[in-house]
Amino acid sequence: MVVKPADRIPTAGSCAVERPVQLEAILIGDNRRVTLSPPALLACSTAAAVAAWVWEDLVPLADATGSPLTTIAVADSYNCRPRNRQAGAKPSAHGNGLAFDLGPMTLANKQSLTIRGEGLTVAARQLLKASACRRFGTVLGPGSDGYHEDHLHVDLIPRRPGRGICQWTIPASEKSQDAPSR
Repeated sequence: MVVKPADRIPTAGSCAVERPVQLEAILIGDNRRVTLSPPALLACSTAAAVAAWVWEDLVPLADATGSPLTTIAVADSYNCRPRNRQAGAKPSAHGNGLAFDLGPMTLANKQSLTIRGEGLTVAARQLLKASACRRFGTVLGPGSDGYHEDHLHVDLIPRRPGRGICQWTIPASEKSQDAPSR
């Protein structure tokens, strides 16, 4: 993992991050790295969980397409705001550095893999969903609530065993989503 201490993130109050870090990249053996763009501001525990997910699950998923994963677009990380940016809502896990939003993933051949619409087959999205739901307490994707249609939200909000939230509707067949991007 390529991380450095994060500056200017509160460590007290409703939007506080315990041990904040800036996750810039995940180092994969043989001098490979997956760059996060922009770097993700997260709690250290969240950065470690995201790095393990990328290394153990996302890299093999991308490699199966025939081209290595090089970059992950960070749709959101630390952000002091209410849930879904709705005034009056509970604080978002993003405000405590416990949430990461996965945007498009770029391969070495410049192909883009998105949560819906490009590059990932239905089977690949099902594997991605299963890995995220196994690792994180909350997973929200397309079909969950209207706010997560173009990215995948994962977070480490503490939940009781068996009470995790795993909401991502993956239709059984989507011709436009199964076609590789060009």
